[in-house]
Amino acid sequence: MRRRKSSEGKYVLIFNATTIIVLRELQRGELIDEIRKHGIAKVLIPQGVMNEFRRAGVQIDTPSNNIPAEHISKDEPMDVPPSLGEGERQVIAVAHALTKSQSAGTVIVVTDDRKARKVCNKMGLNVIGTLGLIEFAKKHGVITKEEALNLLEKIPRTSLYLSPELLRKAQTKLRQQ
Repeated sequence: MRRRKSSEGKYVLIFNATTIIVLRELQRGELIDEIRKHGIAKVLIPQGVMNEFRRAGVQIDTPSNNIPAEHISKDEPMDVPPSLGEGERQVIAVAHALTKSQSAGTVIVVTDDRKARKVCNKMGLNVIGTLGLIEFAKKHGVITKEEALNLLEKIPRTSLYLSPELLRKAQTKLRQQ
């Protein structure tokens, strides 16, 4: 039986499409909902991300916590390049607003999009990708070390490109925990 950690409610994970796609390719799309159900984090999937899936004809069944209306803005922060997609811009705008409000806990953008990650880093936002999410789920008792290592082993068969060195580092880090 998995246990809940004392970090309940301390995190807000705001998902972009990239990580959801990779989790679906790993046949572990439900991992996001498991994190939410464990009470470790609120899960936010902005409407812009859902729109991207809908336009591609993909149904996403991942429940999302409601995003307070005051945090959904059509006016993204000035540093968000218009070259990013609708979903990336909305994820970053919501993360920026929630981080500024300081009432949400630790806000983390979850994306594997390189441009979006650079913007997040530039803006001082916390950001992780699929590897970081797997580590997060393991750290908080949502999945076991064996499950985490199994998911990492399958990453090369997904659309996510990682250097073999980065993947080995992630596997080594998990084995040492």
